[in-house]
Amino acid sequence: MASLFTSELKEGMITLTDTYSTQGKLILGKDTVITKNIINKLVNNDVIFIEVSEDTTANHNPDSNNNMDVSSLEADLIPSLSITSKPEYKKFKRRYEKNVEIIGNHLNDIVHKNAPLDIDTMLTNTVNILKATDSPLSIFTMLSTLKNYDDSTFHHSLNVALISNIFGRWLELSDSDIELLTLCGLFHDVGKLLIPESIIKKPDKLTDKEFAIVKQHPKLGYDLLKSRNADLNIQYAALMHHEKCDGSGYPLGLIDKQINWYAQIITIADIYEAMTANRVYRGPLSPFKVINMFENDGLKKYNPKFLLTFLEHVVNSYMNCKVRLSNGEEGDIVYINKVRLSKPMIKTKDTYIDLSKNADINIESIM
Repeated sequence: MASLFTSELKEGMITLTDTYSTQGKLILGKDTVITKNIINKLVNNDVIFIEVSEDTTANHNPDSNNNMDVSSLEADLIPSLSITSKPEYKKFKRRYEKNVEIIGNHLNDIVHKNAPLDIDTMLTNTVNILKATDSPLSIFTMLSTLKNYDDSTFHHSLNVALISNIFGRWLELSDSDIELLTLCGLFHDVGKLLIPESIIKKPDKLTDKEFAIVKQHPKLGYDLLKSRNADLNIQYAALMHHEKCDGSGYPLGLIDKQINWYAQIITIADIYEAMTANRVYRGPLSPFKVINMFENDGLKKYNPKFLLTFLEHVVNSYMNCKVRLSNGEEGDIVYINKVRLSKPMIKTKDTYIDLSKNADINIESIM
């Protein structure tokens, strides 16, 4: 038995569990033989990975495929392998660690050695990481496991760039806009490298004075990028990525259309990544807790068009993933509730739990 990404499937493999689309529709029944057409069907329905038998001679019932209804949810749950055990994840992790070092060195050289911006190298190294998988959605599931690194501006900047690249595709931006958006993500936090490390990595709550210093980083990053003649949108993304549409952000207190639209996208990616990442003062939050926070007050603070597109696609990226719940149970996400994206339906070993009807149960972590 193996849990494989769709890009790893081969004809003749046999499904070991029912497979659902991101909308909760049954795509394949248990014991279905994988064909080229079925692989295409899985890709078209944004299915990231499924449980299959690698023994192509295994017994199976050729009639038990797509004629089942979602209401027939009695199949026993077969435990999924951890994301981190998958070959695609290992390939992604190797590329990530290699390229984050290159990107970090370049950012340091820009700030501390007065080096020029090497846009092409930065973009190439970021895109190389994305090429580790055929499914952009799987990047989110893999990034959710890379949360044990120290609180680093380098890792954060790279992660925001990767997220922004995928975000741009969801928004159906042009290739040139996606490239520029990716660069905005890479450079948005460069000003933090000019803030004393003792403040950036302080494990305790910042004093008012210390927080005032941290709030200088958007302007510091903007000034640095301006001095290197960076694209104006990259400069604005650094300056405005903490602005909010309701005027509650900093450093300028801008509202709505006063905020550069690249910066509006970077803001969402920045907050999502920061909240789901490991920090010196707390562990990483579950993506679904962050999505819940966005649902509660996000439409006032962020561009609704960008935010709703982002949240729906992010949630769909975790369809069929194994999760651990706050009540200690484990299970798979089998249905997305579009009215409450942070509260999907979970299939455990013994039952189904509709989180939208269980306010006291939440998703604690992705496994």
